Amino acid sequence: MREIERVKESVAKKKIPAVYLWYGEDRFLIQEALKVLKSFYFISDPSGSGIEVVSAKELSPIAIVERANTMSFFANRLVVVDEVTYFQDGQTADLEPFLNYFSNPNPSTCLLFLAESVHKGRKFYKAIVKGGEVLEFCAPKRPQEWLAWVQSELKARGKSMETQVAIQFIDWAGHHTGVLSQELDKLMIFTGDRQTITEEDIAVISTRTIEASVFDLLDAVANRSSTKALRTLHEVLLDEHPLKVLAMLVRQVRLLLGCNALRERGGNVVEAPSLLGISPFEAQKLWQQSVKLSSKQLSKALSECLKTDLALKTSGGDPGLLLEMMIVRFCNE
Repeated sequence: MREIERVKESVAKKKIPAVYLWYGEDRFLIQEALKVLKSFYFISDPSGSGIEVVSAKELSPIAIVERANTMSFFANRLVVVDEVTYFQDGQTADLEPFLNYFSNPNPSTCLLFLAESVHKGRKFYKAIVKGGEVLEFCAPKRPQEWLAWVQSELKARGKSMETQVAIQFIDWAGHHTGVLSQELDKLMIFTGDRQTITEEDIAVISTRTIEASVFDLLDAVANRSSTKALRTLHEVLLDEHPLKVLAMLVRQVRLLLGCNALRERGGNVVEAPSLLGISPFEAQKLWQQSVKLSSKQLSKALSECLKTDLALKTSGGDPGLLLEMMIVRFCNE
């Protein structure tokens, strides 16, 4: 069950944990779940006076516990503690007030901690697990997980896509839940009462990421198709500054070189995310693309990128033309 579904279930059953810890790198998913949780408190108090958001960086544990113990006129309170740093090395706050509170929390208050990451070995974490509930919010990692997430979001909006169209939508709009959600909202408005979203709808409405365009550009280079590569470059330059496009190309080439180096030493795609600092989904795509481009070609391409970068910053020549010349040289390697 998705974390947000667990929150919805708690709200529906009116069984909100007295102590909550939500963590993970996907801030969008956390904020969406927070909207759901807040809805429970807005029912009894539309003004939201029973909801308080504080920062762990600004308030001491003692002060936060005092707020959690404060009684509300509307019976139920939600105290959200954001920017939690209690799991970081070197943190100096005295957490004993929390440990005491967790053993006997105020039943009319939900004390919610929001953190980017946690340390499961810490006493603080173990105390929350024992006395409350912990949810991890992380973005999908594998292609099938992204597909399932998009299909779930479509269902919630009363829309649908064919599987291949959904895959194209993810490739087109990128791998960020917040961005994908916004694009789905745009598509929902655009399609009106029509249930099925098509490939044509996506092409008209959705904003294509520069990462997706750069990937296609290098695919065209790998296939020695200068016509397609230049067409893709022109499309990207309509929305992005030449220096940003070049920076993305440099990043992609370096990652492809990293994939080839990993392959040459007997490694596999499973190792790529941690070694290259990328997501598993991006690793899969890069790994497949790197097969088409040798390390020699990529090294020359990187050298061309650096020469073009210097020319863009010093020669005063037309940026678009300089990038075009670089792409043509890529295709002729």
